[in-house]
Amino acid sequence: MDARTEVRAEARAEARTEVRSEARAEARPEARAAPHSEVHTEAPTTPHGEAPAAPGPATAECHADQLATARTEATLRIDNRSQSVAAAIATMTIRAPISWTHANDLLLSENSAAHQQAMRCLLRDPRDVMRPDEFRPHSPQVVTEASWVKVRYDTLFQFNKGGQSRIGPWAIGVRPELWTLSLVPPPALAGAHWDDVRIELGGLATSQVTPRPAQADSANLLWRNLGPPGPQGSTVTVQLVPPWQRAWVATSSSSEPWLVANAAGMTTWWLGAAGIIVFAALQARRWPAGSETTALQDGSSAALLRWGLLKAVLGVLVLLLYKMVLDSARALKIAPAWLGYEFRWPALVGFLAAWTLVVTARPRNTVLAAATVLTLVGGLVAAAPPLFGLPPQLVALKGPPAATDVPALLVMAAAMLWLWLAGLALWARLLAHHGGLLRPHASPWRLRSTGTCLTAITLLFLGWAVWASERHWKRVSWLSDQGAPDYRARYRTFLSKDLVSYTAELPAWFYSHTWALTGIAIVALLRARDLAPRMPYASPTKLDRLLLAVFFAVVVAWRQGSYAGSQLLASLWLVLDLAALYGLLAVGQRRAVLTQHFEGCSRAPALGESISETGLNDLIARARRYRELIGLLRGMDPAQHPDAPGGRHAVEKEMSRLHHWRPQGGTRGSPRLWLPGEVTVVDVALSWGPYARWWDNARRAALLAAVFGLPGSVVLVWASYAPEQVWMRQKQYFFGAPEMVWAFVSWELTWAGAGLVLGALWRLLPGRRGPARALGLVIAYALLIGLGSLGNLITNQGVGNVAFGVCLMLLVLTLTGLAMDLDTFRSERRLWPSRIQLLLSIYQMRSFSAQIAYVLVQLVAVLTILRFFVGPESRSLK
Repeated sequence: MDARTEVRAEARAEARTEVRSEARAEARPEARAAPHSEVHTEAPTTPHGEAPAAPGPATAECHADQLATARTEATLRIDNRSQSVAAAIATMTIRAPISWTHANDLLLSENSAAHQQAMRCLLRDPRDVMRPDEFRPHSPQVVTEASWVKVRYDTLFQFNKGGQSRIGPWAIGVRPELWTLSLVPPPALAGAHWDDVRIELGGLATSQVTPRPAQADSANLLWRNLGPPGPQGSTVTVQLVPPWQRAWVATSSSSEPWLVANAAGMTTWWLGAAGIIVFAALQARRWPAGSETTALQDGSSAALLRWGLLKAVLGVLVLLLYKMVLDSARALKIAPAWLGYEFRWPALVGFLAAWTLVVTARPRNTVLAAATVLTLVGGLVAAAPPLFGLPPQLVALKGPPAATDVPALLVMAAAMLWLWLAGLALWARLLAHHGGLLRPHASPWRLRSTGTCLTAITLLFLGWAVWASERHWKRVSWLSDQGAPDYRARYRTFLSKDLVSYTAELPAWFYSHTWALTGIAIVALLRARDLAPRMPYASPTKLDRLLLAVFFAVVVAWRQGSYAGSQLLASLWLVLDLAALYGLLAVGQRRAVLTQHFEGCSRAPALGESISETGLNDLIARARRYRELIGLLRGMDPAQHPDAPGGRHAVEKEMSRLHHWRPQGGTRGSPRLWLPGEVTVVDVALSWGPYARWWDNARRAALLAAVFGLPGSVVLVWASYAPEQVWMRQKQYFFGAPEMVWAFVSWELTWAGAGLVLGALWRLLPGRRGPARALGLVIAYALLIGLGSLGNLITNQGVGNVAFGVCLMLLVLTLTGLAMDLDTFRSERRLWPSRIQLLLSIYQMRSFSAQIAYVLVQLVAVLTILRFFVGPESRSLK
C-alpha cells in the first residue's frame, strides 16, 4: 500500500534514500502491500556524495611487482529477466602468490588493519575506496592453495539510477540509451594475468565490444589471457543497448520530468480515494440509515468526512508539494530563493503535515502543547540550522562537521517521528471512538501514558535507523583506512546525511500506511449505520455497498505500483478495484440464491425479502429437518413399498411442505409460495448465513479470515525477507525492521478485510455454499492481479509471486466460507462429536467429499508454489 501506494504489490517498489553528489537529498515512496499500499523495501543504494576518500596504500606499499605472476578471473552476469530492475552480479577470483608480502595478511581476521590493507591492494584503486552502489552478499572468501592464496570477491549492483558506478573490478555507466561495462583492474593488479573474463549479457544487445573476444555468442562474451589496461585504464569495454523498459527504470529516478510525473500519478490515486471517501461521508450524512439519524451516525460520518479531507491535504503536502516543487523547479530550470537549500524543504513540509495531523485529531491540551513544542523545535532545526551549529544546508558538504551536528539532527528526526506516530495514533482512536468501536466511556489519551508509549516507539524507530546507517557506512567504507585522521569526521558527515534523508523520508513513509486508518473509518461508519433503528438487516444498502467497495479497493485489493519505473497509471487501479467489486455484485444479482424469486404467483418476492430477523430459528429448523429427511430417504430399504407408513412417498410429501413458504407479513389468505425447483431450504439457510443481520455476518467472517490467515502472513513475510540478499539490504534500510513488522500486520488486515467484505456481501454473492461465494470474491481479486501481470509482461518486468498470493487468498476465504456454513448450524454443535461430522451432515457425503478435495487441492497448490516459485517478490502483492 506505497509502500502501499505501489504496494500492494511490487509492492512494494520501495522508499529509498537518494542523496546526490551535489548534496541533494529527497525521500520518495515508490509503491505494499500493501496489505492495502503498496509499497517492496530495499536499502538505500544511491551515492552519498562523499568527498573522495583519502588515498589508499600506494602501489609501492602494495608491492605490485610481486603480483605480476598473480592469476585473476572476472565474471559479470546481467540478470535482466527475473526482476523488475536489471541487476549485475560480479565475481572476481584472484590467486596471489604466497611470496607476496601481504599474502599471509589475507588469512587474518577481516577486522584487522593488515587484512584490510591487503584487501585494499587487491580490490581497490586508492582513489576509489568508497563504493556506495556496491553490495556484497558476504565477505571475500580466502582459501589457501599449494602456491597461492585464493580470494573470491562477489558483488551486486542494480541498474536503478543513471550515472557512473563501481562494482568489483567493473566500472558501469548508465545512460538512457546506452549502458557501458568496463573492466578496470586495481592498480596493484595492472600487471597480473587475466586468464578468463566473461560477461553474460542476459539477453541485452551489444553495440560495441573492445577488444575482440575469444568466444562470443548472443548470450556470452569471453576473453582469455588479456594484456595490461589501455590508456583509459580499462582492459575490456562493452556497450549495451537496454530495452526501453529497462532504460526507463534505470534513469527515471534521476530524471526530473519522470519524478514530477511519478509524484503526480501517486498523488492522483490518493486524492481519488480521498474524493470517494468524502463523497460517501456526505451521502451518509444526507441519507442516514433507518428512518432518522443517530448521534453515532453523525459522529462517524463527520469523522470520515474530516479524515477524507485531511488525507487530500496531506497527500498534496507529502506526496506532491515537497517532491514536485523541487523537481519541477529543476525541470523548468528555475531556482527561486526559497528553494535554496534542498535538504530543509522536505523537513519543513513534513513538520507542517505532522502538526496538522495532530491538531485535527482534537487531542487533549497537554498532547497538543507537546506536539506544538516538538514542531517548533524540529522545524527550527530545519528552518534555522546555524542556531544549532549546523551549516545552512543542514549537512557539511566540505570540511569536518561540527560537534553539534549529529545531536541536533537526531532531535529533528525524533521530533518528526513522535509527531507522525502521535497523529496517526490519535486519529485511529478518534475514528474508532466515533464509530462505537471503543467503549463509550473510554477515557481520552493522556500525555503521561500515551506520550511515554510513543516515546518508546520513537526510540525503537530511531535506534534501528542509526544502526542501519552504521551498517550502510560499513558497507560503503569497509576498505577505508580506519586509522586515517579524518575517518571519524567522514563517518559523522555520512551519518548526518543519512539522518537528514531519514527525516525527509518519514512523512511519505507514514502517509503511505494511512490506508489502515481509512479502513478503520469505513468499518466504524458501517457499524454505526447498523446500530441505527429500523436499519435494513438483510443486506447492505446502496450506500453501504459503496463503502464496502471503497474498503475493498483500499484495504484488500492488489494494485500495480509502477510500470517501467513510472506510476502515471496508479490512479487507474482505483477505478478497476471499484469496478471489480461492483461487477461481482452484478453477477450476484442474477445468480445469488436469495435474489431468486419464489414460484407460485406473478409478483413473487425474492427469497431474501421473505426472511424476517426473528424467523432465522424457524429457517434453521426447516433446514435441519430437510437434512434428516434426506438421510431417511438414503437409508430406506428399496424393497419397502413407497406408500407404506413412513415410506418414500410420506417423506417426499413432508420435504415438499418444507419448501412451501408464506411471505413475510403475509396473512392466512395470502397465496402460498414455494422455493424455485433448483433451490432447497438448506441452500436458503446457508445463503442467509449464521446471523440475522448482515453486519454480524461481516464481523464473524473478518475474525475467521484473520485467524485462518495467520500462517499465510508468516509465510509471506518469511518468503519476502528470508533470502540472504534481501536481508542484506534490509539491514541497511532505514525502515527495514519496521516494514517487516508492518508487512505481517498489513497481511492480517488484508485477510480480515477480505473476510469482512465476504461476510457483508454473503447474501448477495453467487453460489450455494460458502466456498463458492469465496471463489467469486477471489476471482474479482485475481482479475486485478491478472491485469497487472499483463502489464508486467508488456514492460518485461517480473510478475512477482502473484500465483502464490491468489492461492493463499483463495485458501483463506475458502476456509472462512466453510466455517461460516458450520456457524449457520452452530445450534447443532452439541449433537455431533466433531465439527467435521457436522459439516458432513450439512454438505452430505458427495458434496462434502468434493469440498474436502477442493481444499486439499488448494493446499497442495500453495505448498508447491512455495517450494519452487516463491521469492522476495511476494512483498509486491502488498
